[in-house]
Amino acid sequence: MIRARFLAAAFCLWTAVSPGMTACLDAPATAMAAPGTANLKTIAPHFLTPGLLTVQAATPQLSGSPGTAASARIATPSVIPGGKGGETSPEKKPAGYAFSVTDYRLHHSEQVREEVTSLKKGESARLTIRLSSSALTGKDVKKSDFSVSHRRDGYRADGSPTVKILSKKDDPLELQITFPKITYLGGDTAFGFQVRQKGALEEAVSLSVSIDETERADVSKSSGKKRNRDSSVSQPVIRLERAGTFSPMEPGGSAALTLRLSNLSKETDVEDLTAVLTPGPSLYLTGDTNSVIVGKLKAGQSTEIQVGLQAGQDLSGVSQTLDVELRYNYDADGQTAAVTSAQKVTVPIRENSSSGQPFIRISHMRNGGEIGAGQAFQTTIRLENTSHSQVSGLILTLEPSDQIALMDPEDTYLVGDLAPGQTADVTVNLKTSQELSSLPSQLVGVGLKFDYDSGKGTVQGSISGKIVVLTAGGTSKLGAPTPNLIIRSYSYGGSAQAGQVFDLVMEVANTSRQLPAENILMSLNTGEGLSINDSSNTIYIPSLAPGATETRTVRMQALFQSKLLSPKVDISFKYEYVDNKERKQNSTAETISIPVYQPDRLEVKSPSFPDGVQAQEETAISLPYANKGRGDLFNLEARLEGDIPVLEREVSLGNLEPGKTGTIDFLVTPETGGSFEGQVIVTYEDDAMNRKELTVPVKFQIKDAPAPDLPLVPEETERSGSLLPFYLTAVLLAFAGTGAAMFVKRKRKGKQENLEETAEDAGDWETLDWDEEDLETPQSPDSSREEARHET
Repeated sequence: MIRARFLAAAFCLWTAVSPGMTACLDAPATAMAAPGTANLKTIAPHFLTPGLLTVQAATPQLSGSPGTAASARIATPSVIPGGKGGETSPEKKPAGYAFSVTDYRLHHSEQVREEVTSLKKGESARLTIRLSSSALTGKDVKKSDFSVSHRRDGYRADGSPTVKILSKKDDPLELQITFPKITYLGGDTAFGFQVRQKGALEEAVSLSVSIDETERADVSKSSGKKRNRDSSVSQPVIRLERAGTFSPMEPGGSAALTLRLSNLSKETDVEDLTAVLTPGPSLYLTGDTNSVIVGKLKAGQSTEIQVGLQAGQDLSGVSQTLDVELRYNYDADGQTAAVTSAQKVTVPIRENSSSGQPFIRISHMRNGGEIGAGQAFQTTIRLENTSHSQVSGLILTLEPSDQIALMDPEDTYLVGDLAPGQTADVTVNLKTSQELSSLPSQLVGVGLKFDYDSGKGTVQGSISGKIVVLTAGGTSKLGAPTPNLIIRSYSYGGSAQAGQVFDLVMEVANTSRQLPAENILMSLNTGEGLSINDSSNTIYIPSLAPGATETRTVRMQALFQSKLLSPKVDISFKYEYVDNKERKQNSTAETISIPVYQPDRLEVKSPSFPDGVQAQEETAISLPYANKGRGDLFNLEARLEGDIPVLEREVSLGNLEPGKTGTIDFLVTPETGGSFEGQVIVTYEDDAMNRKELTVPVKFQIKDAPAPDLPLVPEETERSGSLLPFYLTAVLLAFAGTGAAMFVKRKRKGKQENLEETAEDAGDWETLDWDEEDLETPQSPDSSREEARHET
């Protein structure tokens, strides 16, 4: 989080040091209190680049006080004509290391996760500052290489600041500096500090951060001093060096090392000076603690401390280091500043005859100049033991190259023992190749194996090296291009369906126009979905002339898959060719793809009509269907064709999954009887989006419509009209005549007989039956009357 006030102050510094920029020359001194800034791209994007304005280590003088923040040297960017604005000229790149402040955080001293939003006079907080450097990377330094101290300002810093490296090894350096406790005393709200790279010759880099959370307050009068920025006290530097004479240490030995500490400051004393010692490998401290308390060291004064060292038995090398970290305080205008400085002291080691593997120098001697192609020569290899240990059983092994051949019957030479400083010569016979390359020299490998005393017993050592043989290069001609084998074309019958066996025909071509390919091995590796059928995956081709082609056929089988795939076939070639009378090997590889389709099996059956089809009645034409394939069918549609009235001639059934069944239904109403011949056309799409069509014939007989259910009427009746009233009249008249005749008869026999006859006649009347024939064969009224009379 870059603060606005901090960026504004940094922009003023930029305008102050840039040619022709005078925008902030009259700015208040408080705005100039932050010379260290990080990225001003947000303020002046047309003039600045990230990290360009940085504070450099310098020793300018301002009012007699060296190293103050106001007098820090600032890198002045120069704009290159024709280039991008803000680019730093290489001739004006500042020397030394540079840091810029990129961010800061203010937290409570006890609750480090809670940020401080307001810092008043007398209050304390924990300050964390981030720095970046474009001149250094994470792998160039480590956190112990830096010492940080607080400069005199309106704050008091308690505790030792810590340094942490945030960047990766290859990225620009980013540091995090933490002051565990700062207390605002009043006055300027800018917090000043110095960063020094230990062991560097440059002065400390002075930086400043304007803390926006601080509420500005006047300086307390009880301090007894006016806090003037120009009266800052420079940080004292303590120099560490080895004093007196010191004999090199030997393995297992002990020694007393005298260290001299000198305060190089001329006016500032240091307090509580403490030296923390850390010895290197195989070195140990003989004291009870690794800390030596020196105490106070006045300006210009020196003191000495004694360090007891003990060497281990495995001590090796020519020197070891003793890391010394110096911690001290000094008075910076009434404020106590803490400083941590790290330095190294070299401890010389006497080489032991039994420490480490001996080193043998390898060289060779030969009379004459450069060696031409096909020339035999002799050279002498010299071995020199440069160590203090003797080697025994020394064996030399020669490793010739393809340009220089060994002419001796064996490549191994026994040298024997070799004392310290002794040399041994081995003469070898060599010969250059007839096709010597154009290089001006060739290398011949030399390997050495030997035994030596390591101090813990005899062990085996080895050394390898190469000797350089000057040759008359440039005589070999340029070789021809390497021939490559490719699949120029291939075919598989147009399409491959799952389960199908097909022939894969491949045309192999030699791309070279000069060199033939020989001893060709062609290998095929099939992926998921394909397999080689009844043959090996390796094909042998004796030779292929320059530019020639040859056809090879392999029987393949497509396997069933859950979905549409394009399996791959990896084809590799291994072959040989001869170039400049030298046989060489080469290999190439290619990949081809074969789409495999899942066969579709849509079954649609003809309709059946168990109840028949009758005219003027609605009938359903149902065609059962089933997807018996392993793939989905898409956009299934059906259309009825034929001369018959239909409710809906086209139907859409959507997508059809494997195993799904159903019926295609059409509702028709024939108008007349007869026969119908039509067809149902079914269309769909397979996995490859190929549109397919299936035709199902439809044939059936149509019965005529039945006659309406009406009463039967004679034809004469239909012609002359209804005779029903006539029939009823005739019957009534016949009954009337019969009744009259019976009445007369009863009259004659008497009253009693008449009553009985009447009862009998009444019974006859009740049991009288009408024959249907009387209705079917009507009689005339005259015949009815005649029949009644006759009966009477």
